[in-house]
This record gives sequence, C-alpha cells and structure tokens, in this order.
Amino acid sequence: MAESVGYRRIGGSFPVTFSLMYPWPTHSLPLVNYPQINLKFPSLDVGDAKADTPSQSPSLFITDIQQLILNAVLKGDACMKPRWCELKYSQLISSTFVIVLKSVSIKDFKKYHSCFPNVCRDFNKATEVISSAQFGISTECEFFKVQINSIQLFKYGTKKHQKNLFQKAIQNKVSSVSPNTIDAFPRTLLLLNLLQMARENYPLPIKSKWGFYDDYIFSKESYEKVTDKSPIFGLDCEMCKTSDGVYSLTRVSLVNEKLETVYDTLVKPKHKIIDYLFRYSGINEEMMRPVCTTLKDVQNKFRTLLPKDAILCGHSLNFDLDSLKMFHPYVIDTSTIYNLSGFKYQKSKLKKLTEYFLGKQIQTGDSGHNSVEDAAASLQLVQLKLKNSIEFGDVILDTNLTIHKTEACNNSTPVYKESSSPNTKQTNEEGVAVDDNRKFFVNMSDSATHRSFFDLLNEHQKKSLVIDARSVIDMYSGEPGQRISHGSDEEIVSTAQKKLYDNDFMWLQLNSFHNLLQTNTDSKEADIQKCLQTLDSHVGTLMKTIFSKALVTLILTGRDNEDEDYQNGMTLVKIS
Repeated sequence: MAESVGYRRIGGSFPVTFSLMYPWPTHSLPLVNYPQINLKFPSLDVGDAKADTPSQSPSLFITDIQQLILNAVLKGDACMKPRWCELKYSQLISSTFVIVLKSVSIKDFKKYHSCFPNVCRDFNKATEVISSAQFGISTECEFFKVQINSIQLFKYGTKKHQKNLFQKAIQNKVSSVSPNTIDAFPRTLLLLNLLQMARENYPLPIKSKWGFYDDYIFSKESYEKVTDKSPIFGLDCEMCKTSDGVYSLTRVSLVNEKLETVYDTLVKPKHKIIDYLFRYSGINEEMMRPVCTTLKDVQNKFRTLLPKDAILCGHSLNFDLDSLKMFHPYVIDTSTIYNLSGFKYQKSKLKKLTEYFLGKQIQTGDSGHNSVEDAAASLQLVQLKLKNSIEFGDVILDTNLTIHKTEACNNSTPVYKESSSPNTKQTNEEGVAVDDNRKFFVNMSDSATHRSFFDLLNEHQKKSLVIDARSVIDMYSGEPGQRISHGSDEEIVSTAQKKLYDNDFMWLQLNSFHNLLQTNTDSKEADIQKCLQTLDSHVGTLMKTIFSKALVTLILTGRDNEDEDYQNGMTLVKIS
C-alpha cells in the first residue's frame, strides 16, 4: 500500500518559521497589541534583484492569498487557515488592502529592479505565486471564487446554500456504474480542490523554477468536465526501493464501481530493485523476474482505459499518482473524507477504516498488501459515504459517530510532508495544448461547491470595495459591496485614498502595464521602465496613506506568455 511505504516531497506543513519583517510603529506598544504575520518558509529577498525563490518554498496560488485575506477580514470566523503563513492577533487588524499590478511578473520585478524603489522600501519579504493564467482564468476570477470542500460547507455554507445543493442532489439522483447504487449527494462534493491538492502533496502541472515534475504526464490527452455522473475508479499502487534511492512503481491496480478489476499488472522499474519491501508490497524477486511492463506502458494503458471525466479514488492517492508520474484533476481521497482521530491533520489508516466501516479485514498476514484489495476498499468507502451523507465517517462533523480517540490515534498517520515547487514543460503527442488540461485542475463542475468572496464578507457584515477597470466591475455587478470603475490608474489610486476608512476590504487593480503590453506588443525598454516606475510611485503613494495595523498585500499577477519566465507572479505582504 502506497501510504505505508513512504513519501517524497511537497505539502502543507512547513516546520521552519521565519518572521516577516516590517517597520514597527514609533509609539510604544506591547507586542501583543500589534498584529503579526509569519511565513512558514524562507522568503524571497525583495532588495536583491538576483535573489532566487528558495527551493523550500511551496508553490503558492492566488487562492492561497485569498485564504490569508479571509482570515484577516473574518477573523475567527474564517474556515481555513492559510497554509503558507501564520497570522497572529488578526482581531487587531484594522482593514485589508489588496493592490494588484496586472501582468507584471516576478521576472519583470527582477529585470527592472531599479524601477521599484518604493516597493523595496515598503515591503521586506516576498514569495513567488503561480499565475492564474496557467489555468486559463484571470486573477480576479480565482481570487473572488472561494472553493468550498464538503467539510467547509458546514461552516461557510449558509443554510440556504446547503439546501439548494441538496435539493439539486435529490432532483438529479443518478445511478453510478453500479445500477443498484444511488448517491445521496453529488459525488463532485467529495473532490479535492486545487488548494487541497496542494496541501496534500498531489502532483500539479504548474510552471515554476523547480523541475520536480518535468517527467510527469497527464493521465489523459484531454479531459472533459467532471459531473455527478462521472465514473469513479479505485486506484492503488505498490512500490519497491530502487538503486536511485526512490520508491518506484512495481504494481498498479484499478477497479471500477462494480468492484471489477479493470487493470492489474506488475511493473519493472527503470533502476535495480534493492529492497522489495515485501512486508508492504507483497512483491518478491521471483514475482518480478519475468516482468517486462514499464512505467511508460502503464501510463499509455491508463490513457486508454480512463474516460475523460474519470474520478480516481484512493487512500493518500498522492503517493500513487507520484509513483505513476501522472497528473489527474479529479480525485477523491479517503484519507481526507474520513476522520476517526478527531484531529484535523491526523489521518486514519485504510486498514482501520475498512475494518470499522466495512467490517472487513485487509492487509493481514505476512504476505504484504494486495493492491486490488486496497483499491476496492477505498472505492467501497467512497460508495458508503455517497450512500449516507457528507458528514458520515467524520467524528468532527458526525455527532452520531463515536470513536475512542486513543484507539483511533494508534491507527492514524500524522500528516507531515516536505515542500517543493513543481515544474513541467509539456506538449502532448496529439497536439492538445497542455494549458487546456491545466484548467481542469481549477474549473471543476457546476455542482462543485463555490462561494462568492463578496457573499462571505456580506454575511459577516464586512464592507468591501473593488476599484478596477469597467470589464472587471461588470463581472461582479450583482454582488454585495461597492464597486467603482475607472479608466486610469491615477483615478483608481485617487479614489482609493478617499475611501481608505470606509471598508474592511479593498481591492484595487492597476492596469496600465497590462494595457501597454496589449496595445504595443513591441514596447520599447524606455516605455516599459517608465510604466513600471509609475506603478511603483502609485504603490508608494498608497502606502504613505494607509493607516496602521492594516494588512497590505501587493500582487504581481504574472501573465500568459510564451516565455515561461514571465508567467509567474509574486506577492508581498505587510502589516502597516
């Protein structure tokens, strides 16, 4: 079983904490009377134009910034804490400001570093951000759409919102692959969203400096949007330790919703096996001697077998996809949808879940794990949850489920993973744009749970203001809060200064650099530098005006560009 063998990298926990530096107020106040923000990983040195993003840094998304802002605005009512930083004394934050420099990339910041004296003066630390353009959406679209998983639904989801979801589920009950199985709620509610996949160390097809995923491929040449009718397949892999020092795939099994084995094969690793890990894998030298199937053969088979909207389920499935060296956008992880420990980040083992909920014994004896058996067990756990309710099997949410915590903890796996920033450069054989596949990791189905950022603020009586171009303002015309459109950055900054004290949250996006690139694709160096200097001046003006104890986030969005160096952006954070 993959979960027992070990793991490699990436994830939501960063044990080393580095304090984010900022100028302290001149008046004398105890530390506890001032909000603080700490990064959980080494940050980029803003003052050094040649500084590289530290290899320990996770791949951050605009959604990560969104989580920070929600914590700052909603205080204790925020559902999820940001995975990349710690916000202390958030109740003392006076207001939040998001300043967006559209289409400016981290490459631009480094190349034209001398154009940003105000940014370098006002912000001490920064980190690279994956551009929304990689997923085919805009920065504002990703930021203002709050992805809610099945657990968060019970906190963020209003009664009206929950009622609508479940009424839709009842009206649209559909049979799964098994004609006797009817879902009690949409199966798409169990899917991991992008941020959850990042937290759980799933391989993600994103572009950044570090090439951990250069040799990974998509599980399909192209995908279709997942729906409540999409088929679910149980997946499990077994691994052995090879001479290159990693755990390599040696067996893979796939079962369908009828619990039929769709695919089951032993796999010959590229490097010599030095430890068969028989206790876990159930694989020995004699079994592997005649095997000729390679990883590439398995990848090709998966692309043939899986439908374009297939949902994969498994227990800590990130390890299995890692061993397969594949990306897949639609996953259900039984280690996250079930919780017997009562602790959010402590996972119960598949063996324990199967015994408790299915009344079956797996992984018994001395012959190792059986990947077909484990894949089927994961799928049956998903089916059982779908027959009951979202809260079923979670002691935190299900008041009818009582587990002795000592027993549960003894059969649980603590969640800790190291970080990484994956990178991939691909075009597939059929010429389908890789970017077309990336969008499915963000754009789930219509029935996936999303909340409006503005609705959340409004429900907590928080005032919001968006100052942006007309095209953006029109997109959110029906949302709560105030919106003001302007055609120039100067007008946007001027209005922002006048409205500083009126709102709990303010978003202002400066578009001049984006407009310059759009109207003049062959922009001269002098024009680019002048535009960036003006943007920096606007940031400096705003920072001088913003009052104390405000959380200020500056976002350089990056842009859609053939040169990958210009695609990713940067975020800078400060307590004023």
